[in-house]
Amino acid sequence: MNVSNETLEKRRKSAIGEKTAELLVRQISHELYNHALYRTFANYFAVRGLDKLETYYIGRADEEIEHHEWIVDRLNYADYEYAYPAVAAVEVEIKDKLDTFVQTVDKEIETTELIYEIVNAAKEENDWETFNWLQETLVDEQTEEEHISRKYLKVASQEDVDWITIAETVLTDYEEGQAADE
Repeated sequence: MNVSNETLEKRRKSAIGEKTAELLVRQISHELYNHALYRTFANYFAVRGLDKLETYYIGRADEEIEHHEWIVDRLNYADYEYAYPAVAAVEVEIKDKLDTFVQTVDKEIETTELIYEIVNAAKEENDWETFNWLQETLVDEQTEEEHISRKYLKVASQEDVDWITIAETVLTDYEEGQAADE
């Protein structure tokens, strides 16, 4: 089999498609923004005395840091050189307690769409190594993130339940899920 000189030149330098790599660098910034957003939500609940929801959102924020690290590790593994991207400041209006859960679902849907864009780029570039990594790592994790965000929005939307009970339910379920993943 003959491999084109162009392919050889590109792959000697980096084992990742250029568009895919650029989108992953963009995703680093997005994951760090999500971290800051969820820390903002944690603060919102902390100052309202809902420590269990503060703890829940700190956990969610920590997961975003972990996703960011996965991407950085992947880019480094592929020998892709880049400048660290800027992260936008969090400028968010929180209308009420329920609004944090609505915004979380919306942010996770946005994140899913961005990851799907990266998957499609890897497919277009025949970057099957990154494509498989994306499927096994980010896509699987992101579908779980979106699922639990919708689940906890339903819990928080219950009109006949007080916020202390909602906080207890969300944190207990979240921590059980985290323990099961370990």
